[in-house]
Amino acid sequence: MAGKLAGITIALGMSLGGCASIQSVIDAQDTANAADQHAGAARARADEAYGIGSDARAIGNNALSSAQQANEKADATAADVDQLERRVSNLENRPQPQKKKARPHRRALPPIGQPNPSNS
Repeated sequence: MAGKLAGITIALGMSLGGCASIQSVIDAQDTANAADQHAGAARARADEAYGIGSDARAIGNNALSSAQQANEKADATAADVDQLERRVSNLENRPQPQKKKARPHRRALPPIGQPNPSNS
């Protein structure tokens, strides 16, 4: 089927336009070569862009991972701060022990039979 279609296409082209000149074939080949070069350059730029995009994605994933770890540490620190605030509040609300009244210093009494110097 494809062979018949190709034959019909060639016969139709020959009957409508005749044979192509050598110069038009050369021009068509030059145009095809230029298009191929442009396509190769575009492919190289696309590959480079893909590599840069892959690098950027890896950097973004690393940043996301670091941010998640920092968030977890911040949550843990916030929980520790809350616990410490409760402990401080409990200590502040706890009744303080009463200080003992200072007793006056007592001097030793002199031995029996000696005069007391404080009575003189």
